[in-house]
Amino acid sequence: MNNQFMGGVDLLDSLLALYRIPVRSKKWYHRLLWHFFDLSVVQSWLMYRREATANNVPGKEQLSLLQFKLSVAQSLMSENKAKGMKRGRPSRDVDEGHRQKAARGPAAALPVTAVRIDGVAHWPVFATKKGRCKLPGCKGIPKIK
Repeated sequence: MNNQFMGGVDLLDSLLALYRIPVRSKKWYHRLLWHFFDLSVVQSWLMYRREATANNVPGKEQLSLLQFKLSVAQSLMSENKAKGMKRGRPSRDVDEGHRQKAARGPAAALPVTAVRIDGVAHWPVFATKKGRCKLPGCKGIPKIK
């Protein structure tokens, strides 16, 4: 039997087995979907290698299959995300949070921001009375002022 034209399917199977997406699902269509996704990524990598070789890109500068898969994953994760945006609720400034806390009831005022962060002679003092923490969102009872 002549195996001259064999190898394409065997090569694809071996490349699929290298970095297969692990799917542990009893639903057959999940496994099928991820298999086809793996298949398309490997085929894309083979086309990338063919084009890079045709454009005389050295083999050391071409992406490996793992690097190619990682770049595809990173691009899919960053799709439809604005640059610099963080997840979750936006953080508040300490002064804004203190204004909200002061609206709830009487509390000692924080020093202005310039004094608070100047780093000059702000030594801790052990308190005799318990009080509330002035940091917005903190529910602790500090023993040091």
